[in-house]
Amino acid sequence: MTIDKLHFEKSSWILEDKGECRADAVDIVFVFGDIDVLQAYNHSALLKQKYPNAHIVGASTAGNILDNTLSEYGAVATAVSFDKGHISVNSVHALRGESLIESSKALVEGLPQDGLRHIFVLADSLKTNGSELTKGVNSISEVSVTGGLAGDDMRFDHTLVFIDGPAEEMAAVAIGFYGESLHVRIGCKAGWDEFGAERVVTKSEGNIVYEIDDKPALELYENYLGEYIKDLPASGLLFPLNIKEHDSDNEVIRVMMGINEDRSIVFAGDIPQRSIVRLMRTNIENLIDGASLAANAITPHNTKRSLALTVSCSGRRSVLKQLVDEEIEVIQEILGDQTQLVGFYSYGEIAPFSDDLLDCKLHNQTMTLTVIYED
Repeated sequence: MTIDKLHFEKSSWILEDKGECRADAVDIVFVFGDIDVLQAYNHSALLKQKYPNAHIVGASTAGNILDNTLSEYGAVATAVSFDKGHISVNSVHALRGESLIESSKALVEGLPQDGLRHIFVLADSLKTNGSELTKGVNSISEVSVTGGLAGDDMRFDHTLVFIDGPAEEMAAVAIGFYGESLHVRIGCKAGWDEFGAERVVTKSEGNIVYEIDDKPALELYENYLGEYIKDLPASGLLFPLNIKEHDSDNEVIRVMMGINEDRSIVFAGDIPQRSIVRLMRTNIENLIDGASLAANAITPHNTKRSLALTVSCSGRRSVLKQLVDEEIEVIQEILGDQTQLVGFYSYGEIAPFSDDLLDCKLHNQTMTLTVIYED
C-alpha cells in the first residue's frame, strides 16, 4: 500500500511531502472538507487530473483530520494505491422516508460480493435517519461495515457527499474493499458519563422524540442545560442521551440534530418508544481516554504502511475545543507512524456494536477507527 497526502489551498490540491504513489495506479482518493469549500469546486474533476484512474469519494464535515491533527485547511485528501487488493464503489441518491432501508440495502448489495472484506459508508446526515441507514447496510451479514455521517461546520443546515462528481445532498456512498491481502481492524469508544435521573420515552416515532415522561421532549434539556439552552441544537452535542431500549441490554448514544415547533426533538438516529434515557456529559480527560481505548482495541496486523479512516463525533470537538488535537495525537502514537490517519468530525459514526463485528450500528459521540492493512 502506498499513500499520498494532499490539502486544498488557493483553488488547488497541493501534494504534501514528495508523495508515495504512482499517479495512474491510485485506486481511491478520500476527500473530507468544509461545506463551503466542497460547494465551491468540483473536487472530483480536480483530483481526476492528478489521479486519472481513481475513484474520488468524500463528504462535508465538522472538521478535517489529517495525520495527527485537526487540519487548518478547508479540505484534505488521501490517495491510496493497493499492492494486491482493490476497491469497488456504489452510490444511492434521494435518500429519504420509507424507502431509506431499501435504498441502503441497494447501496451495499450493489457492490460485487465476491472477495468483499469490508465496507466503508459515507452518507448525508441532516435529511437521513442514520438508524434506518444502518438497518439497510446490515443486509450484508458476513461483512463488517464502518463509516460516518457528513457534517456542515455545526450549522445544521445541509450536508454533502460525493463520488466521482459534484457534491450533493441526500446521497450515500459505499466503498468495498477486496482481496485476501487486506486486513481490517476496528475500534469504537466513547468517554461520556450519565447524569440525572433515568427517564422514559413516552412518545416517539423513528428519530423524532415527542415526549419524555409524558412531557414535551425539549423540557428535559430546558431543565438541565441552563445557559446552553440558547445555543440549541448545536449545544445539544455537549449533552447527548444514553439510550437503552426496553427489555434490552444494548445501549447507544444519540445527539440532537434539530428542534421542531411542537418542542419535539430530531435525533441523529432512532429512539424507540419506552426506551430508558439519561443525559450525558464528559470532560477532556474522559474523551482522550476514549480515543486511546479505541486505538488500543486495534491489534496491528503488521508494521507495513496502513490507512486509518478516522471518524470522531463533532460533539467531542465541541468539548475538546483547542485541545482537540490531543485525541488525534494519542491515536497516532498508539498506531504508529506507519499508519496514515485521515478522516473527519461527523454527525454520526457507523461501526459494529460491542464485539459483534457484523452488527453495524449508528453511534454518536464516539471515536471510530477503521484501520486497513495489506500483506
